Amino acid sequence: MTGNPKAHILSFPYRRTGMGGFNDTIIISFRTQRPVKSVLRTSRSGRHGSRIYYLFPGRYFAYEVNQSNGGNLYAVVRVIRLGEDGRMETEKEWQVCNRVPILTLDDLPDSIRTLLVQNKDVLPLFRYAFLDIPEELAKIFVEDPERG
Repeated sequence: MTGNPKAHILSFPYRRTGMGGFNDTIIISFRTQRPVKSVLRTSRSGRHGSRIYYLFPGRYFAYEVNQSNGGNLYAVVRVIRLGEDGRMETEKEWQVCNRVPILTLDDLPDSIRTLLVQNKDVLPLFRYAFLDIPEELAKIFVEDPERG
């Protein structure tokens, strides 16, 4: 007997120091093309914590960004699969930025590029991970890591 699928908990580190350091992972649903709702649990200072997702088995897109206190940026985008048993497997991964940009939006598959551009407003440090975005888009970004 197969019942309804069970939601599994995925947790990713979150960090926002007062010295420029920042870590976050945003999960986007391929089905809805929008970010999956999450719960952000932080320490009392609000500088460290976890971003927690309750996900059903399926394929998702993960945008992970890490900025060191020194300003070095590391960004990875992944296609992940969450199995019925709750195990997460990476199907495909692209290292976008490793201190300097490695890939542009044009280097990514169309479906991935579309997800990124559609959700650029909710992806932290998007502007810095993808320096090749058109100048018209660059004007709308705010210098806040939470926005891009």
